[in-house]
Amino acid sequence: MKPARPAYSEEEKHKARQALNSYGASSYSRCFVDPNAVCPVCGQSVYFYSNDFGSRVFFDELGKPWTKHPCTDNGRSNSTAVKARPVSRPLIEINKILDAEKKIDQRILPASKKARKKSWKLALVTEVDFSDLSMSVLIEDLSTKNHQKHRLQVYCDQQLLNAGDFVSWRGNVFSFLNPGTLESIEIVNGEILLNLDEVEGGIDHNEIPQKISDMVATEKRHFSYALTSTITVQDELRPVLQDFAKKGIVGAKLVAHYLNATGRKTANGSPWTPRLAAFLILLTGVPQERPHERHKSRSSRDFGKKQPTKRTTKAKRLKSKRVSVNAKPLQKNDKTPAKLSSDVDEWAKMLSRLGRVTRKGHEE
Repeated sequence: MKPARPAYSEEEKHKARQALNSYGASSYSRCFVDPNAVCPVCGQSVYFYSNDFGSRVFFDELGKPWTKHPCTDNGRSNSTAVKARPVSRPLIEINKILDAEKKIDQRILPASKKARKKSWKLALVTEVDFSDLSMSVLIEDLSTKNHQKHRLQVYCDQQLLNAGDFVSWRGNVFSFLNPGTLESIEIVNGEILLNLDEVEGGIDHNEIPQKISDMVATEKRHFSYALTSTITVQDELRPVLQDFAKKGIVGAKLVAHYLNATGRKTANGSPWTPRLAAFLILLTGVPQERPHERHKSRSSRDFGKKQPTKRTTKAKRLKSKRVSVNAKPLQKNDKTPAKLSSDVDEWAKMLSRLGRVTRKGHEE
């Protein structure tokens, strides 16, 4: 049974509405980002955005669907009160707004967990790393009290985001503004905004590379995925390759074949090629020797030494077990011969055991 929603008094609701009005939190994005400008035409508080490309625009709301302020259609793009680029509210202020928003009758933010999952959320870009046609972006979710962080990765030929920009996200889909045109871009995490035929043209996928540096920038998508920033494909497949090696499945071509045959894909869901399998082997460091080859190989210090056989070691064990408990230790330096008996009768008894032996004069 779901717990009943707490009932708030009229006084609590009134104070909550006053708090939201004082913060100007009248819509979703205004709960997290304070408007940074005032429209020179209508005097309404708006979001003003500009960048190094010369783009300048007023927004009524930040995030999907990036609603532009209608007054900008008259060509008057300068605001009379522009503070700076929009910045997120302090965390303590956001928490106060979230607490107050729960108490009002008409909710601004999605109330149920299902509705929150389906809705677009607003996030702030905190870090951007753009290199080798890959843009890795760290975003901070503004709709949660602990500001959870998520990773976005895009393959593109220019840096599309900077720290301080805002991104809308829902599940694995992200929306942001093209810095040059200010048009909305909607992408899936890990998407490629490039012509791969131009970037990877001339690559022989059956070629076996000898070093990691031979990897083309866009081929990195096969080994790391934005949603698994801490666990990469090579970490997950290292035990698989070790098991393959025990069974004699070694070499890039065989490894690629059996990875595909067992239903395993690269990070972005592509089949394995010998070239990609070779990179995987280099990244995991799994030795590519068949079991019988590993047994044959010996270290340099063992060369020239006679290796003990099973028969030799077993004989040594049996020999050590035959030693009698009552046996006296041999004296190696004792060379005195045993003293022979001179008693004739005793000699006769000894010889009689071998046959009939008699002494002259004592025949029966």
